[in-house]
Amino acid sequence: MSTWEQRSEDDGVILVISAIVLVLFMAIAALVIDLTLKSQGRQSLWNSADAAVLAGASQLPDDPDGAAKLANDFALRNDADLDGELVVTYRCLVAEKAGGPDPSNIPGVCDPGPDIGADDWVCADGKCAAVCVPADGDTCNTIVMEVQKTIDYAFAPAIGVDEGETEVLSAACRGTCGGPLTGPLDLILIIDRTTSMSDDDLANAKAASRSLLGFLDPAQQRVGLAGINAGDPLDRCVGKAPASGGDWLLVGLSSNYQNPDGSLNTASSLVSVLNCLEKATGTDLGSPINDPVYNRRDALGHLLTFGRPGVNRAIILLSDGEALRPEARPNHCQYAEAMAAAAKAQGVEMFTIGFGIASKDCEDASGAYVAGGDSVSQLLARMASGGAGDQCADPSVENTDGDNFFCQPKSADLSEVFLAAAAQLVEGASLVQLPGS
Repeated sequence: MSTWEQRSEDDGVILVISAIVLVLFMAIAALVIDLTLKSQGRQSLWNSADAAVLAGASQLPDDPDGAAKLANDFALRNDADLDGELVVTYRCLVAEKAGGPDPSNIPGVCDPGPDIGADDWVCADGKCAAVCVPADGDTCNTIVMEVQKTIDYAFAPAIGVDEGETEVLSAACRGTCGGPLTGPLDLILIIDRTTSMSDDDLANAKAASRSLLGFLDPAQQRVGLAGINAGDPLDRCVGKAPASGGDWLLVGLSSNYQNPDGSLNTASSLVSVLNCLEKATGTDLGSPINDPVYNRRDALGHLLTFGRPGVNRAIILLSDGEALRPEARPNHCQYAEAMAAAAKAQGVEMFTIGFGIASKDCEDASGAYVAGGDSVSQLLARMASGGAGDQCADPSVENTDGDNFFCQPKSADLSEVFLAAAAQLVEGASLVQLPGS
């Protein structure tokens, strides 16, 4: 073979190799550039989904249809091409306990309904989630959006690949979402321990209060205790008529109610006085909040004097009876409403819990609460911040309507509504990682 022929053959081989290398180079370029495009598209998709579910979660649990509409609107506003590619579902997200959902969170935090059994929950990392269907009457605190999108490739069509699919799943929850109450708070519990509360009723109220204390974080949330009626100045456990002495405020704001392992510290004043509460006669719903009549220590005065600057302040009041005191104010129910209004005017978030009050009426001498007029449940609804009216005829409706008034029959556990009231203190929505996802 001549030198010229050898050179021609070598040139041909080089051309073939060059062509192969060029194809490989284009394939690598397509892979690198188009994978980058896909990654950027996926991140953009995730950002859109996150913004959408955060917007939707703001409407939970009251308005799931509004939550879905708002989430869809947000997603399409960010990317109109997503129309028809969005799937919205709901979950109930609660804390995990002993390998399953914490029963104290249901239905206080959310409720997936009776059709969800123990095996239907997915639990991991201290939280449990179950499918929740608002159309079936379920109360859902989490909205989930699954989004799919086709990404058009720039270079891959040269090797026969025109596009790629990407999909993301994003979830947002409103409330405590299976975790403790977050953020600093100064809170005072006002517990009814009048004689209309049976021994079982009072024990129920104490147990619910303990559940709440176990739910809180003493590093952030300080808690105090007041009573209906006032406490004997020598023994705060014993109830006493305020006209003859004693204070409504039994224990000031404190943060030593838990041990380092999270169990309740029974040696703390808050837990020990709560455990030993004894009954007294006479229901005064207004003075424990704010007392211009007897000038005894009350919840509002303590919050204003000892509450931390810039920290949210709240009162949770539980009662099972109509207002019968103070004697100097014949319109006892109007007085109670006015004292709650005084607290709200100072920026205190008011929560009220009616315990077995569905058929009880106020008996003021005049005004809206005159005998035969507005009921105790209507009074407590008005005393609460954002009270949207009385729906105690159906507590399952009242306790999930998003306001700060709750009611419970005397046959039911109060722990659920105490935790639901605490969950209302967390109004914001947050992105969450669903267990098992």
